[in-house]
Amino acid sequence: ENMSPIQRNFWSRKADALDPAFGIPTDVTFVIEDDAGGCVGEVNAHKMFLAMASPVFRTQFYGSSKDTKDVIPIKETTKEAFDAMIEFIYEVEINWETKSAVDLFYLANMASKYLIEEMGEYVKKISETFPLTMETVVEIAATAEEFCQFEETSTALFLHCAKFLKSQLTSVNSCLTFVARYSDTDMMATAVKLVAKLDQLSQQEEQTTEHTGKKCPAGHLLIKVVPGSGGHGDGGWRCNSNLYGCTCYPEYEDYETVDR
Repeated sequence: ENMSPIQRNFWSRKADALDPAFGIPTDVTFVIEDDAGGCVGEVNAHKMFLAMASPVFRTQFYGSSKDTKDVIPIKETTKEAFDAMIEFIYEVEINWETKSAVDLFYLANMASKYLIEEMGEYVKKISETFPLTMETVVEIAATAEEFCQFEETSTALFLHCAKFLKSQLTSVNSCLTFVARYSDTDMMATAVKLVAKLDQLSQQEEQTTEHTGKKCPAGHLLIKVVPGSGGHGDGGWRCNSNLYGCTCYPEYEDYETVDR
């Protein structure tokens, strides 16, 4: 009789090892330094766990010319971003509500620097879901532009900002009012680019629709939205002008029921 496989979840408790009470002391301390060389924070970890995740750490700690120091200075990142990398390696849930978009790009940089492919994929996913509000969307989009050298992450984050804004601005007037808020700031250009992106998104949305050639009672063209396209779920017949913020006769479940 075959014996049922035994579950061995020893490695699933990596996150516990960061707690001193767990009983396995850390053996390396990273000192995060600012541009002037001042210490802005320290992060403790276990060399073995880091080496398992990154070939760069593996060579640094266990290679033929291994680094024997227990305290290692780190530049060109933030403590929050370095914390996020350690949390990723230890499989701790990262709370992006407490981190900035800049930290996201520093994390992308470290994914490349330490050759942690899975973390690079993770960064791209986070850039598509990063927390946004109407108060932060332009600043975050500007950060995406600033770090354009990380093309994939930068493009994904900017597009995420544009899609968020499209869900909030439903008329030409609301777009103009939004841009006007930044008229005397250094983020004016970014605000304009975001609003311009809305028109591009709407055009892409139209390309996923089937035009009926007929009109709604308000005189607007009716289109059939492809299920799942542009965030429209199960699809259905819609007034084409509604794509641009029109509120009259916005949606029909079935064109055949429209009173002509």
